[in-house]
Amino acid sequence: MAQGFSVHVWSGRDYLQDTPAAPIHRPSNSFRTDNDTRRPLKFHMKALSFKIGVFLANFNSECGLNVLRWSAAPEHNYFTTNRFWLLVTQDTDDVAALEDRDIFIPPDSEVRILAALPLKSFILSDIFKVANFKASKQLPISRNFSHSWQMIGDLQKFGSPISYRENLENITFNTGLVIAFPDMFTNIEDLSLRHIDTISKVNNRLTLELANKLNMHFNTHQMDNYGWRQPNGSFDGLMGRFQRHELDFGQMAIFMRLDRIALCDFIAETYRIRAGIMFRQPSLSAVANIFAMPFENDVWIALVILIVFTILVFILELLFSPYKHNMDYWDCAVFVWGAMCQQGFYLNVTNRSCRVVIFTTFVANLFLFTSFSANIVALLQSPSEAIKSLHDLTQSPLEVGVQDTVYNKIYFNESTDPVTNLLYHKKIASKGENIYIRPMVGMEKVRTGLFAYQVELQAGYQIISDTFNEPEKCGLKELEAFQLPIIAIPTRKNFPYKELFRRQLRWQREIGLMNREERKWFPQKPKCEGGAVGFISVGITECRYALVMFAAGKRNEVILIRQAGQEHITNPSEANTKYRNY
Repeated sequence: MAQGFSVHVWSGRDYLQDTPAAPIHRPSNSFRTDNDTRRPLKFHMKALSFKIGVFLANFNSECGLNVLRWSAAPEHNYFTTNRFWLLVTQDTDDVAALEDRDIFIPPDSEVRILAALPLKSFILSDIFKVANFKASKQLPISRNFSHSWQMIGDLQKFGSPISYRENLENITFNTGLVIAFPDMFTNIEDLSLRHIDTISKVNNRLTLELANKLNMHFNTHQMDNYGWRQPNGSFDGLMGRFQRHELDFGQMAIFMRLDRIALCDFIAETYRIRAGIMFRQPSLSAVANIFAMPFENDVWIALVILIVFTILVFILELLFSPYKHNMDYWDCAVFVWGAMCQQGFYLNVTNRSCRVVIFTTFVANLFLFTSFSANIVALLQSPSEAIKSLHDLTQSPLEVGVQDTVYNKIYFNESTDPVTNLLYHKKIASKGENIYIRPMVGMEKVRTGLFAYQVELQAGYQIISDTFNEPEKCGLKELEAFQLPIIAIPTRKNFPYKELFRRQLRWQREIGLMNREERKWFPQKPKCEGGAVGFISVGITECRYALVMFAAGKRNEVILIRQAGQEHITNPSEANTKYRNY
């Protein structure tokens, strides 16, 4: 008080007149009011980021024991590492009063007993219980001291009390483990199917190491759902068990979400789970006209100039030729176009200068045709870069599938990104429930066709390594429609071992145990080795522009025949001449 610290002195006003209403999610062994030895208090400690001290004098009194029972109730649990309790007594035998079953001083606590001895000396002890049903344990901190500086020095030497409490003496906790695909599940240690329930498998290894380090056991409850909010406000699956206070902590990690923080505490984050839309970039022939791509624009311009120049030279040769010929001037254009297509000419030209023009035209077109054909073959084997964003994927011809997990449906619905919403409503929501498929089916569609699949990337990587050949790995791309929150180990609210577990999990990260398990259970992204390309088949998609030209030519032929019929042309040679001139 002399140093200006806030001090609260207890009085009769600290007792509630009426029994407080039970919280909505009340634990089974909460504070039991009898208005005699257990009376409700106005004593409430908010969760603070800094450390505070609680000084309780003469704790072995009716009022002092009532405060301890109130603070130890599971819905309060005021015995935590950021609250330093100093219990003062004049009699060392008062410690026996702390054996009360309603006064649970957990391993997470920092409770000290300051007992006065004769001749103005004191003894300071640390006290805690491994479990509520076990006897309390005392460790001496400072003996027979008479000055405060001696006590402070001994406290500094004693250090963190949690380091002395790593033996939980084989107590058993109720834990939850989610197996989302029980029909495909074989064993929690099965590495051959590590892409099935990877989150549960990799985090289970961490909790087993935690159990070995702290000497404890699990009573595991298996479920097939992580737990999501229902229309009536309750949760199903794992979170429903936490809501009903049936579990102590999770034997695996779950996503940290605001609606779950109200039901449980998260003690330590473990891994980052990434989900993305995986697809193979479509071939150039599927998204572009490959017949226009072999040459640069300046080459096409030069080619047009060559065609026009050759036609003009051919016409001049025929115009000033001293020999008779059966060629029309439009035949010059037909000849040049046929030479470009590596076709012969249906007329025999006797003029030597015209033959020189024909020879040079065919030689020039030979080199052009060779270069064009070689580039076409290369373009047929090259993937495109047409899809670079979610917007490109939305506008592309690719179909979209989604991994059959609950969180995919929820996060697509909760997304506020306009591009993700457009993709969801255009390619996912409109297709119904059939769009949600298993990873093996979805990745097989990615391998064989124009298909994009939203999947946990670690599961997708494993299937790619098992089923894709080397050329098929080279065109794979991935886009993230949304970012998943980090996963962490959940515990029930006010779990009295929370800090003890958190420190052990942090220790696993620092010494590399988490990194080892991550490399063991999470498949790495497959690499494209050499970029080799296998056999590429040519189908209707690759030839569609050639078929369009063929259809346009047939249409013009039909138009000419109709015109010939309307003009009453009965002589076939006359119709052929008209068609040829056209």
